[in-house]
Amino acid sequence: MVALRIEVLLGFNKSMLSPYLLPQVLPGNPIERIMLPLETVRPLSGSLELKKVVMRLYREPVVPIIDDWGSCIGLLHREDCCEMNAPLSTMMRSPPPCVTTTTSIGHVVDLVLKKKYKMVIVVKHSNLNGTTHGSRAVGVFTAEQLHNLVAPVPEGLKQKHT
Repeated sequence: MVALRIEVLLGFNKSMLSPYLLPQVLPGNPIERIMLPLETVRPLSGSLELKKVVMRLYREPVVPIIDDWGSCIGLLHREDCCEMNAPLSTMMRSPPPCVTTTTSIGHVVDLVLKKKYKMVIVVKHSNLNGTTHGSRAVGVFTAEQLHNLVAPVPEGLKQKHT
């Protein structure tokens, strides 16, 4: 991950590591291209009690929390779950880290690495009625996704360093 952080700081194109880190994405592209749609991560209602979803948090380290209107209001981290009869909204971290759909992949990767975020919420701005503006969560980008994007080190490079 140190090499990945160096790549972010250098702009992904100025070091010898660039062909091996994140080869399938361009850091200047919008995060919208690689985010996971919000529905696929199945956000949980903040009014649910932990005892009803405890197995979900056993499998996933972080889950988005939504209110009754479907707005993302926070993130629930596994390590914050401490009271089985409490609503999820009392244990979540709020507000969740957010970026817009047009934020560059490189910037989001930098946030995940620098701030050690496990999940970043991706929001889309909209013009609600011509005068009021709002945003709604449309996706997420996770630290796990980032780890999956990192290319394995080719055998030739491994042998040179041993």
